[in-house]
Amino acid sequence: MNRILSLLFVVLSPLLLRAQGKVVVNDEITAVIASGKVTVAVVSDDRALGDLVQFALSLHGAIVLQANSPRRVVVSRQGVSASVACDAAPFAFQQEVRGRDEEDLALQVADAIVVGLGRPLRLRPLYAGTKVAFTSRASGFDEICKTTLARARTLILTSYRNTSISPRWSADGTRINFISSLDGFPGLYTTNGIGAPRALLTGVRGAIGAASSGPDGRLIFVSSNKGTMDVYVADANAKGARRLIAAAGSQVVNADPAWSPDGSRIALTSGPTGRPGIYLASAAGGTPSRVPTGYSYATEPRWSPVENKLVFTFQSGRLGLAVADLSAGTVQEVPAASAFDLSHASWCADGRHVVATQASRSSSWLAVVDTVSGKVSRLSPPQLGSCSQPDCWTRKP
Repeated sequence: MNRILSLLFVVLSPLLLRAQGKVVVNDEITAVIASGKVTVAVVSDDRALGDLVQFALSLHGAIVLQANSPRRVVVSRQGVSASVACDAAPFAFQQEVRGRDEEDLALQVADAIVVGLGRPLRLRPLYAGTKVAFTSRASGFDEICKTTLARARTLILTSYRNTSISPRWSADGTRINFISSLDGFPGLYTTNGIGAPRALLTGVRGAIGAASSGPDGRLIFVSSNKGTMDVYVADANAKGARRLIAAAGSQVVNADPAWSPDGSRIALTSGPTGRPGIYLASAAGGTPSRVPTGYSYATEPRWSPVENKLVFTFQSGRLGLAVADLSAGTVQEVPAASAFDLSHASWCADGRHVVATQASRSSSWLAVVDTVSGKVSRLSPPQLGSCSQPDCWTRKP
């Protein structure tokens, strides 16, 4: 009888540990939930893979690399596959993963570790489903680049020695749309990194803003084509553009339109240049409604890929980030422990981390920011010079 009860406890204990997200058995898991962090030591039989995995994990706000951690994860590589295992109860797990190449394998391994160890914190995959486009001034000119959260293969996609800015991923993640003046006037172009860029919209007489791609591929952007900064929507090739939202007067500027994940709504910046705010509107058009953020200066809204939340930039003595929970009607400043400005944030695949522009008075770089813990980690290396304007493509959950 005692043996049967022991066996039942072994079978049921994992369920008890996870019941309703509350810990009722294990003090170690209780401590992890209370701290919001879990330590891990990563051991790999392939040094290159292990280094990539540890760099990726070092960006996570809930994962702490610690050589003497009781949670030891062993990574065994075979080609572009790997076995990822931890035998430390109650965090034990084992998973086989496969990548397209070494960098993708590292991202898959990092996700397996985060999800495997992060069950008490309900952590989501972060790495393999996130790609980052951005601008770099390493050449002395703004050029379009892309990278991942392992940073092993950063590619400079343009070399036009012109101002190429405002990169935005296409809906399927195969191309990057950007603004450049290749024909002497601002124009919208697209590239997959091979050959010359393809023109989508050229010869715009006035200002034009970044073209964000919705889930169905449609583009949304701002343009001063009619004299004011209005919001336009067009197909994936920028054809059939029509004005969706007109600026409410010459002193009002619309900017930064971004699609909701389901494509039914857009978020945008609108208002006088000195006092902009965050607004929401139907994707069919109509009058935008202001989101009460509590800040007199709020810009650059971006929709979370997994929750009904917006991250945006605010100015209150400095530039910082805040998250508006549209379902709860709350706004929470990201508790970033950083003396530098943070702006222009774009969500990663887990809906917890963002990639943002971090800046001093003389330089800027990309940083991964945990919106929960406030941890800020540099992503772009110094040799890329000043980097800014990150845009994340995320794989659909």
